[in-house]
Amino acid sequence: MIFLLKNNAVIQYARNFCWLNFKTHQVKLTVKHIPFLYLFTLLAGTLFFIPAVFVSRFTTAPALWTQAGISVGIIGYVLMSKEPIPVPKMGFILLIAIWATHHIWQSQGNIENMATIITLMVVFFLFYAIWPRLKDKKLLFALFAFLALTLSLWGLGQFAGLFPSYNGSFAVTGPFDNPAGISASLVVLLPFSLYYCRYPEKKYRLFAIISACLVVTAIVLSQARAAILATVVIFILFFIRLLKERDIRFSFVHYTVITLCCLLFLAGLFFIKKDSASGRLLIRRCSVQLIVRKPVFGYGGNGFTANYMNEQASYFTKHPDSKYAMLADNVRHPFDEFLKWTINYGMAGLYLTLLLVVIPLWISRKKDSSELFSIRASLLAIGVCGLFSYPFNYPFIRLMTAVFLAFALAANSQQGITIPNGYLSKGVVVLFSIGLLCATAYQAFHEHEWHKIAHRSLRGETASMLPLYKSLYTHLHHKDLFLYNYAAELNVTEHYKESQQIARECDNIWADYDLHMLMADNCRQLQQYGEAENYLKKAAAMCPVKFMPLYRLTELYLETGRKEDAQVVAQKIMDKKIKIPSPIIKGIKNKMRNLLNELDSLNDSSQINKFDTKSTMISSGQNHLLDSQIPRALLPT
Repeated sequence: MIFLLKNNAVIQYARNFCWLNFKTHQVKLTVKHIPFLYLFTLLAGTLFFIPAVFVSRFTTAPALWTQAGISVGIIGYVLMSKEPIPVPKMGFILLIAIWATHHIWQSQGNIENMATIITLMVVFFLFYAIWPRLKDKKLLFALFAFLALTLSLWGLGQFAGLFPSYNGSFAVTGPFDNPAGISASLVVLLPFSLYYCRYPEKKYRLFAIISACLVVTAIVLSQARAAILATVVIFILFFIRLLKERDIRFSFVHYTVITLCCLLFLAGLFFIKKDSASGRLLIRRCSVQLIVRKPVFGYGGNGFTANYMNEQASYFTKHPDSKYAMLADNVRHPFDEFLKWTINYGMAGLYLTLLLVVIPLWISRKKDSSELFSIRASLLAIGVCGLFSYPFNYPFIRLMTAVFLAFALAANSQQGITIPNGYLSKGVVVLFSIGLLCATAYQAFHEHEWHKIAHRSLRGETASMLPLYKSLYTHLHHKDLFLYNYAAELNVTEHYKESQQIARECDNIWADYDLHMLMADNCRQLQQYGEAENYLKKAAAMCPVKFMPLYRLTELYLETGRKEDAQVVAQKIMDKKIKIPSPIIKGIKNKMRNLLNELDSLNDSSQINKFDTKSTMISSGQNHLLDSQIPRALLPT
């Protein structure tokens, strides 16, 4: 009996011991994977979180997610870790501080720009500290590859018609408003699919090859030439590395053939959309002129949007017969991140930014691991896309850039330093995180309020929404789209003087064709005909291919009795080439033809003086197409 009791006690003890070991192992496993769960949540949210509760849902929602996620991340890091916090050397920290100070100063009170700069700084320091703690780098890269696969399947589903596209002109957009977003995101994640293509185990290698093929297919179907070029560059680097590892050498003939193929490929990319490529030459030309005027410190955070269209208008005023006239359009981005950065922040801002990129890559140059190769390839892909597109418009690309630079510098972390993770550090970080979370909540609330009142205004409740617009103005006066939307709604309700005041404020940060058409209409309604004429002429010079500014100018001249000027502009409209035929342009042409015929039929000046301008300008059956429709809000559909 005693033996049985002892035996039962031993068995019970063994069970308790095994259960305790299992629970301990489970806790360790959970703690080990917390960083990966956090990274997955942060990256997936920044990539896929696009609820229709903001006006700019494809950029605002991911940006707010990033800010909130980073705030939570740094709190979790300092509270869960007892070890000293690794940070770069003081020289690099000082460089980051100078970079941030310069860019915040140049933001000129733009809260969004300042929040983005601060968030990117925190991202860098957080992931610099996280990199040494990620013992299993392969799991991290598997996470990147999984995101690439998921995103590519979304894009392919859109192409097949299974999922809706968010752009009526393009089939493949993913969770973005434009193919530039999905293509840039895919090409940034592509190296991590290729990373597993060289994995020893066959099943992982097969999965990686399928994933890489799907990613490349989605990139090609997006028709984004910058991302296609970046994809080719990545594959060239991948195969060069593969051949070096296998000690395979190429002859001079091989290199010659490869070079010729690359040149033909580049020429093919140019001629795929020749007009688009030619139009970008004009954008670069005008952008360089802006840089020449303020080369050192630039024009500020809104420098490009505030000045580019004015420069384009000036160019076409001097060169009305330019070959670019049929290609020019409303431009918000120079399709070159480096040009935009230089215009906004000057050569000083560009050099500081390049230093932040070059130094981590230079410090990590002696390490040639497969992990670092993938990170460098991704950064190179971002750089290639940045030369010909606008990847930094999207929060995911900004986030990944900061993450990869932190990883590259942290790979040589023995050159860094550490700071104690004591109560002082924890307290400072917690307070900072709470502040960033409050700022994020502040942004989210007012952005959502704007979304609600803008939609209600479009449903016909504009008059009752104006007090809400006025209250939001205090919080969103730094946003060009909000100012434009507010000014357009004031115009609709015939508050022309107030609309003009807001529009002029918007013009200081966003010179735009539609904005000038709005300002011209305000001035016309206020009987400020001289200013209305100037705005219409400038709008016509901004986009020479447009017919509406000349049509409104003809109306203005007839309204003010300047019939000879109206006849000159009407003839100009008749001689104008049509880029894309439309019912509106057809209606304008018909009206101008009728106007010219009636004016020509009047031989003496007395008859001209008695000429009824309304008979021609209103008699067309297509007049409803030509009603003054001011675009009221740039809302995603």
